[in-house]
Amino acid sequence: MLDIPSNTPAQAIVHLVSKPQILLGARANVSAKKPNNDSYENLICSERDKACVHEIITTLGERGKIYLLFNQGHINDLGDEIEHLHPLKFLTSIFCYPHIKRHMPEIYDDYFKRNGFMGGLAPNLSRESEKGKLNQYLGKFAQEIKVPLDKMRPFFDTHNWEGLVEFLITYKE
Repeated sequence: MLDIPSNTPAQAIVHLVSKPQILLGARANVSAKKPNNDSYENLICSERDKACVHEIITTLGERGKIYLLFNQGHINDLGDEIEHLHPLKFLTSIFCYPHIKRHMPEIYDDYFKRNGFMGGLAPNLSRESEKGKLNQYLGKFAQEIKVPLDKMRPFFDTHNWEGLVEFLITYKE
């Protein structure tokens, strides 16, 4: 359970910003489970994983900060369930589904929600890049989300994860 430093909602929201990964239940310091094979297709992403991602994104997109604060335990539990997902599979679980992707502008336009989202995603993308487990999957990732790799490549090359997410939100086939 979250240790809230005060009784006022405004101060509680500020507390969320100081620990942005709380919104997604992200555990950036915990290493992801490793698949047995190095192919993109073998990266773990079950139907249950997709359902958890969809519930998290839908909740963040549709609900306000106060709701998120009071339901944070459930959101953290969902985040714990998908902790093992490779960050590209996490993004695929969002950007392959128009009904889920439509929530991303609402999340990204809200400072608190965006920081929570990126606070979980960015360290995982950086970690996988440092391990050499990102570039090998980019071609298949690009195919799966139907975005030309050459348009995404600069974001990966510079580790501009916020720019990548913003690009994916606004990209139209």
